[in-house]
Amino acid sequence: MKEYSGYDTQINGRLEDELRRTKDANTLYVSHYYFALNDGQNLIFYYNPQHFWDKSPLEKVEDYVWENLKQECAVFKNFDPDEDTKGQFLEHKKPHPDFFPETPKISNHYSCLGSRIVSHHRHYYFLGNFGGCVKCKTKDLTDYDVVSLLQWAAMTKTPNYLKSIYDLKCFKKAMTSNSNTIIGAVVGDVIGSVFERNNIKTTNFDLFNSKCDYTDDTVLTIAVAECILNNKNFAKTIWEYGRNYRGRGYGGSFRNWLQQDNLKPYGSFGNGSAMRASAVGFAFDNIETVLDIAKQTAEVTHNHPEGIKGAQATATAIFLARKGKSKQEIKDYITSTFNYDLGFTLDEIRPTYKFDVTCQGSVPQAIVAFLESSDFEDAIRLAISIGGDSDTIACITGGIASAYYKQIPKEIIDFVVDKLPGEYIEIMNKFDEQYNRK
Repeated sequence: MKEYSGYDTQINGRLEDELRRTKDANTLYVSHYYFALNDGQNLIFYYNPQHFWDKSPLEKVEDYVWENLKQECAVFKNFDPDEDTKGQFLEHKKPHPDFFPETPKISNHYSCLGSRIVSHHRHYYFLGNFGGCVKCKTKDLTDYDVVSLLQWAAMTKTPNYLKSIYDLKCFKKAMTSNSNTIIGAVVGDVIGSVFERNNIKTTNFDLFNSKCDYTDDTVLTIAVAECILNNKNFAKTIWEYGRNYRGRGYGGSFRNWLQQDNLKPYGSFGNGSAMRASAVGFAFDNIETVLDIAKQTAEVTHNHPEGIKGAQATATAIFLARKGKSKQEIKDYITSTFNYDLGFTLDEIRPTYKFDVTCQGSVPQAIVAFLESSDFEDAIRLAISIGGDSDTIACITGGIASAYYKQIPKEIIDFVVDKLPGEYIEIMNKFDEQYNRK
């Protein structure tokens, strides 16, 4: 998923960049409600969030989009955003009385240097900065009109925030059937997401809640995985992911860090360092490297000793589980190396355990949830059952359980994958191909 607005196009790019990337084989659909680019593999989908889709179930959105593609869209095949189409001023554009686009009755606004385009129902109104207004139907848009819409949508100061909301299932790549690496952490995050602010104290809950969604835990897990796959800089990539995937539940200090350009760490010992570390435990084959890389992933923001320790303990537990160590061996190593007290049971702490976002207050609990589990699903249920920072605890537990049990039920993977952007799935598949060593 990518976001496009007039305020950060240098960071996130523009929809035109996607068009240029797929210039030889693409179809662009344009309607009053959205832009959609079919690049031959995916449908990259952007829309205005003021539209009623915000309040509609996703399955209804999918049906509506396909109906729109058939009936309402202007369709441009092999559309070239660099083609010189100026001079097309169209006979089918009809004069229309001037009106003021500020009126809330008019839906979507696109503006540039005083000129405006306003879309309303199935029509576009082109208003020049020296007066005059012409009107045309959506299906009568020309290449020149669409280039103007794309460019003006990127520059406009009006609430024209174009954002992907749904990767249509028929275009989405499936997860590899034997996936058992970082998908475990992502599963924990997605399933735990609905309980973070609505804690429960039982393992008896609906695993497949329709309100589940991925949060910052998934975003940054994928960021670290991409760094490892492509040898990218941890600080820069984590910063880019945080800015590209906004509103996913980041902590206050991390949000402030995203607004900076110097990318200096801020001394945190929050569990954000641990939640994103699972890829490290799967990718490397000796404990010294695991400890070193886990430290690198943490210290770009969480350079407090406890923040680094939380990331290292999580990655180490995954490494040991992947290598076939017993639960007792994992417990003993974590206890002796990181001085974490794992000598408690979940039943003992469940009644009084409270929300705690520190590494020292959540990583040991996540590890014990794994130690007490009987299979992957049981591990996720146990992690969520203690309350607290449920999505992050389940994310940490899920990574370890995935490495240890080496099997995640297909229905759980399918449920979670449906919540994810297509590019996340692509990264996870590539990570599995390189690091899934059953």
